[in-house]
Amino acid sequence: MRLPWLVVSLLWVLVGCSGTTRVIRLDTGRGSTGVHVPRAGGAAGPIALDAGEVKEAVARLARGIRLSPHAQDAARRLFEVEPRSGSYLVDVKRHRITPLGPGEHLTDGQTQADVELTRAYLRWCERTGRPGDCLGLLKENPVIAEDARFALALALAKGAVLDELWEAVKDMAHPEAMMEAALWTAATYALLWTVPEPSTKGVAAVLTAALILYVGVDTFWGLIEGFRLLMAEADEALTFDELRDAGERFGKVMGRNAARAFVMLATAAIGSTGATLGAKLPGLPGAAQVAVRAEAEAGVVYAAAGQVESVALAADGFTFSLAPGAVAMSSRGGTATGAGPSSVRAWKSFSGFKNAMGPAGSGKQWHHIVEQTPGNVQRFGPEALHNTENVVAIDEQLHKLVSAFYSSRQDVAGGRIVRDWLRMQSYEQQRAFGLQTLRRFGAIQ
Repeated sequence: MRLPWLVVSLLWVLVGCSGTTRVIRLDTGRGSTGVHVPRAGGAAGPIALDAGEVKEAVARLARGIRLSPHAQDAARRLFEVEPRSGSYLVDVKRHRITPLGPGEHLTDGQTQADVELTRAYLRWCERTGRPGDCLGLLKENPVIAEDARFALALALAKGAVLDELWEAVKDMAHPEAMMEAALWTAATYALLWTVPEPSTKGVAAVLTAALILYVGVDTFWGLIEGFRLLMAEADEALTFDELRDAGERFGKVMGRNAARAFVMLATAAIGSTGATLGAKLPGLPGAAQVAVRAEAEAGVVYAAAGQVESVALAADGFTFSLAPGAVAMSSRGGTATGAGPSSVRAWKSFSGFKNAMGPAGSGKQWHHIVEQTPGNVQRFGPEALHNTENVVAIDEQLHKLVSAFYSSRQDVAGGRIVRDWLRMQSYEQQRAFGLQTLRRFGAIQ
């Protein structure tokens, strides 16, 4: 029945208005949970993102994605969820009873309201310059129904951000497929927050942690409430205009910067695992600011976000469950670089870093823990490499020994040249190896 969805949504709105100061808990699996209260009760809003930088990042991410012809099904498999299910859905307005399975209806044909909504959607696609089923919403059903309603409302909520996404991918071989993949990934992920006692795991957990850090604790809480209300309104909408109004209301809640972060992170999640998504995060726009927020408000190093195994929602905030050793490894990384929570800074080039930071010191040279190879720049972005968390000053002679080691063939690399072997690893794996190598040569403690 529809009524429980509405009741749950209203309950969450009431909880969200209770004035509770929300916290982030870190569960390390060691019998104790660290509690972090964001400054000013988590009032810090979304990190400002430049439209051009986000488009460039999305275009770069899109080039490495292998797209599925069935975007909705691929998104379900990515997040390990089934289509919304339960008993039969009773639709009083449409005089229809529908089992909540993909494409299964107890009545023959479609109602006039469904047909008119679908026609309005196709006219909207044509007005945007992408005629036909421009968002891939009709591949499981000949009319806009079930989760397609929510996906369309979410697309309408994004507004100009959706246009920015199109600009980023329009020169690809199959831009429509990329749009479908991004939208269904975002919509399916959002559906995870519409169940009682919501929790995410795997790639969804890493996406949740990253999104919380990009938009702030309170803003993310508001997005959850908005997702739930949008879903209820989308289910109830009879016309395209009603669906658009619901989307626009949610768009105002979300805001431009949160929408950009959402689209960018959803694109990065396509075809990823938790670990591979975590490796992409340091190369995204705004990563340097997010790194500062991660340590200040969550007590974690952002480069280790890929080790968040689950994120659970409670009445007073969120609990991040981390892989064993994640906190310790993150702390070692912070100590090795000498970069405190308030000192993480990033540049688009090594020359920019050196101009700002100056010489490494007498008898020392600057060293990248994750190397600044062309492949790493392309995969992770320059700011993930040229920052005060990744570049350290070490003794000049030790720097030569480390460089020679990276250019040699070693058993640890399977008999290959270390640098060639290492460039195939994730960002986090490269960083862990880099820190281990520096300790091996005595460059850091």
